[in-house]
Amino acid sequence: MKTLHPFPDLFSDSQNKEKCKLLLWNLLKAWIADPQMAQNPVQLKEMLAFYEDLKQLLELVYAPEPEPAAESEPIPELVNTSESYFLQMIEALKILVDPEMIFLFDLPNLSHADITHRREVYVVLRHQELDAYHNTQGLFSFLALGKQEIAIHAVNRNVLIRDLGKGNLFFHYHFRQLQLIYRKSGVKDLKEIPSERLQERMLQLRSSLEKNWERADQFWKHALDEQENQQWDVSLFFLHQALELRLRGLKLAWEKRELKSHETRVLLRECYQFIPELASVFPQDTEKEINLLQTLEDAYCKVRYKTEFPVEEAVSRTLSKRVAEVRRLCDRHFEYYFIPLNS
Repeated sequence: MKTLHPFPDLFSDSQNKEKCKLLLWNLLKAWIADPQMAQNPVQLKEMLAFYEDLKQLLELVYAPEPEPAAESEPIPELVNTSESYFLQMIEALKILVDPEMIFLFDLPNLSHADITHRREVYVVLRHQELDAYHNTQGLFSFLALGKQEIAIHAVNRNVLIRDLGKGNLFFHYHFRQLQLIYRKSGVKDLKEIPSERLQERMLQLRSSLEKNWERADQFWKHALDEQENQQWDVSLFFLHQALELRLRGLKLAWEKRELKSHETRVLLRECYQFIPELASVFPQDTEKEINLLQTLEDAYCKVRYKTEFPVEEAVSRTLSKRVAEVRRLCDRHFEYYFIPLNS
């Protein structure tokens, strides 16, 4: 109960609430029965309004004291800001692109030591024309700008359903009910394969991936040997092969799709969804970076078919470090997804 003093005793005890309501009602009836009141409809209307206001006042007088709000533990500013931004970003996505579904995968961060996990947000959209799709991707990049722990991806619903039907294991592994954070009214759930079947297929995938990467590491060793011999051009050929087999193996294992291209830029782009950190290894954001990756691609043909393909030691060393980083990210990816299958 509220502390009602210095109110009169009648209003200081909650037991008197019903008594007061009855007295007020009798007072209203007396007003209405008054012959003079009946002849003055405006005054009668005012009295009715006054009666309703008094009823509300009684409810407030006898209302119990609200429970004091529990004091929450202070949230660190960094976490608070991040969480607030993330929730607002999801609301913005609902408004701006009208998605059918939104999935969230909370995954370990494979490259940034100061960020322990990353959030992969997959926005499932209806069919879009190519220009609209590119505009959407630009919007997503803007919303996640400066947030290394957040990445936003667009996926076409028809493509998603088609690839699930074809056995795309990446989609089967990730696009599950547990990861669904938003579904538009009227949109049906995606069909999931049983967990036991998913586990079985993951084990098969692991075996395929291990064989492909074992072959890739043979080329990696050859590249290091050629560097020891100061054969910088030949070392680039083997570095290209080591990188290509790593990425092609990743694509084949997750999607059961053999990519025909030998272009490393295409292979990298196709594998960003599996390991987003790959984008930071070969960023392609300056002319120098573009030329560096182009030199690696040129080595695939020119080292084999041309007698002269000059390569500086610094270029060979730099590309060797980049490929080593790709190998490290691939190995950490393998540790996260496939090592636990043994337990």
